[in-house]
Amino acid sequence: MTPDLKRDIAGLLGVPEEQVLVFGMQVPPERHFALAQLLKTHGYLMYVTVVASHWPTEPPSKQLPKGRSEYFEVDTVLRKLGLGSSTFSWRVQLEPGKPIDTLYPLFAGADWQEREQYDLVGVRFGGHPDLRRIMMPEDWVGHPLRRDYPIETAHTPWR
Repeated sequence: MTPDLKRDIAGLLGVPEEQVLVFGMQVPPERHFALAQLLKTHGYLMYVTVVASHWPTEPPSKQLPKGRSEYFEVDTVLRKLGLGSSTFSWRVQLEPGKPIDTLYPLFAGADWQEREQYDLVGVRFGGHPDLRRIMMPEDWVGHPLRRDYPIETAHTPWR
């Protein structure tokens, strides 16, 4: 990461430059789109992936700290191509029912990947032009990759 980019990210997020990380930096939901926009101006032109995780209040593995309420985590990765290719990833934590801004206006590759995370995990991407199921049937109830999704759910015609 260039010193200019590090300075710009620190300014955008209001944090000291030492806290700017190229991998897994936590970003407030309201800065998610602006960060992607900034990275694009610095040459991060390839939308690599978005991955969402669901953390219920009391998962079977008891991985959440005591007293922590349910949340979603959305991780995004962009790549800068060419000589000195590099990636930048960040994560956003969301309360259930709160949307995260779509990155589709900046990266066409976000279209289907955001739809997949909506369909399978239940994360809503605000401003997405076609947020509907992409893998599960339209009449499917729930989101099968949520940690609270009952594994015993019937999957007709398979079981």
